[in-house]
Amino acid sequence: MPSIYSLPLELKRHILGYCNIQDIAALAQASAPLNVIARDYIDHRLHVMTAAFFGSTKTLKSILRACDVVISGLCALHILLPANETSWSPSDLDIYVSCRYLACISVLLEHEGYEVVQQQSIDGGPYDSSSIRSVVSFSNTCQCINVIVSTMAAAVSPIFEFHSTAVMNFIMADSVFCAYPALTLRLMSMVNPGPIYFGPWGVKTMQALIKYGARGFRLVPCNDVHGLSAVCRSMPHSIADRDCLWVNTNMMSCVTMSPSDVFYSLGFINLIWLLGGYICGATYPFIRAQCFLIEDDS
Repeated sequence: MPSIYSLPLELKRHILGYCNIQDIAALAQASAPLNVIARDYIDHRLHVMTAAFFGSTKTLKSILRACDVVISGLCALHILLPANETSWSPSDLDIYVSCRYLACISVLLEHEGYEVVQQQSIDGGPYDSSSIRSVVSFSNTCQCINVIVSTMAAAVSPIFEFHSTAVMNFIMADSVFCAYPALTLRLMSMVNPGPIYFGPWGVKTMQALIKYGARGFRLVPCNDVHGLSAVCRSMPHSIADRDCLWVNTNMMSCVTMSPSDVFYSLGFINLIWLLGGYICGATYPFIRAQCFLIEDDS
């Protein structure tokens, strides 16, 4: 029986298509040849998802680095899950940027043939988040890129205020992040109650939850998943927590991010969030979802 090393490239990629990104990162640490195969596979998946928007992943990564931006939404979720067991594909690209880098990414997207076709404030669309200043849509007549502009220094702040844990993921130039891998990689999700109870777009939030349900995600009560690692809506979480998943795609390994690592990668020291909702197993009291950014004050 031939080893995986001697198989055709297409077959190697097909085999890895049954693994989630955490399993692929673990496999990549078994040997140097497997690491090469794993890195090729993740780069290939990123190319397949974004080829319609950019000529190469090299172009995309250069934009991500230049503007300190991240990709979130369905693209980030798709790359976390096994490709062969994920029947849907993302049709658009959501890029998150801090307000101070909007001009930078606008210039770079225009250089790639895109132009602004719509700009809406937070009150003009379904993105109910206090951390969003505006949503700017770019198009090249064939594809649309949504640029979500954060009011804060952190481009990622709005991601932790959306409807559920299933979308609290993002892709950087050299890393992939998942806030709740114990849930997301098992196709489970908990609701973030803020957009439902306190936002003007409750109906659209419910529609989003239904959409993710159609994609295989099961909403679970907090009590049912307390046995999983650090999963509780009533407890604060940090982007530097060990229970978050960080995969360095250059080394194809799961890494632990310290606050200093976060600072050099994302430009802030830490981000702490709380899902909120009713205290586990009770109907009172109710905690409002919260998100705090810790910045450099030097």
